[in-house]
Amino acid sequence: MKKYFLASICFLLLAIVSCNHTTTKDSSKLQGADSVLVQLNENIAKNPADAALLVKRADYYLSVERMNDALKDVNDALKLDPVNKEGNLLLSSIDILDGKPQQALEILNKVIAHDPDYKQAYLKKAKLCLIMKDYENCAQAVQKVFQLDPHNADAYYLKGVALDENKEAAKALEAFQKAVLYDPRHYDALMQLGYANSKSNPKMAIDYFNNALKVIPTSNEALYNVGMLYQENDQPKKALDIYAQMLKVNPNNKLALYNSGYVNMVYLSKLKESYDFFTRAITIDSLFTDAYYNRAYCSELKGDFKLAREDYNKVLKLRVNDEKAISGLNRLDKHRSK
Repeated sequence: MKKYFLASICFLLLAIVSCNHTTTKDSSKLQGADSVLVQLNENIAKNPADAALLVKRADYYLSVERMNDALKDVNDALKLDPVNKEGNLLLSSIDILDGKPQQALEILNKVIAHDPDYKQAYLKKAKLCLIMKDYENCAQAVQKVFQLDPHNADAYYLKGVALDENKEAAKALEAFQKAVLYDPRHYDALMQLGYANSKSNPKMAIDYFNNALKVIPTSNEALYNVGMLYQENDQPKKALDIYAQMLKVNPNNKLALYNSGYVNMVYLSKLKESYDFFTRAITIDSLFTDAYYNRAYCSELKGDFKLAREDYNKVLKLRVNDEKAISGLNRLDKHRSK
């Protein structure tokens, strides 16, 4: 699972800067964002001394990446109510975004000192300590959550990530399984279980990723992994169906385009379709070396040696001495000499 730990860190960075909003942006949820802000503004105008309302608006501002506005609101809220728990947690999140992890940790410790049974503060502290590679304090914070809530799925997930970082894969797997046991819709734990089973049990891995998609149907990460598992386990048509779903979500997804080209070329021998997919990927990313190489090979298979040579040369400009491109040009030279 170590190979996929960066995905966990992304989760932690997103989660730690959130109080009430979700960790994954969903455009459908953002459609009513303006009306939410209008309502918050109206409520605050009627109750300007209500710290809780200011914290809610600060949280909203943070969710739409207006950090300066969020900071102003949370500071105003804490002037009115210095021990406001949600406000202090939000301030710690802003400090994380501002590159001040130690300052954030001090805030969390003050919140815990004021309310030793505040579970959310321990969870946020555990996430922060994990990012700071402070595994001892992370474990202590997680253990405190277990004392308050023995079936807390987030705590088991964080425990699993910490164990995985410390090369204890078997114990990490047990922790992720516990997280899903107590919360069958825990997206990040489902993803980690999918990764863990990708080589040993692809069918089970697909099931985990599909369960993650039930939580976040448009997850590019989950869709990509399902597509790759189908692709690598000789189910090319199912792989193409998944990549088509990815392209519905984002028509400019270069990896979905590239993989569609690869599957069409290698598994289905559909060279025209393959060439078109590689071309679309290159249109999106003009430095996409692998797409140039595979388009060159596709042209070679089609017998269009001029186009193949052009693309192999492009590969060499982007990646000097690329062995596969050199081999491709050598094949073309042999064909020309016949």
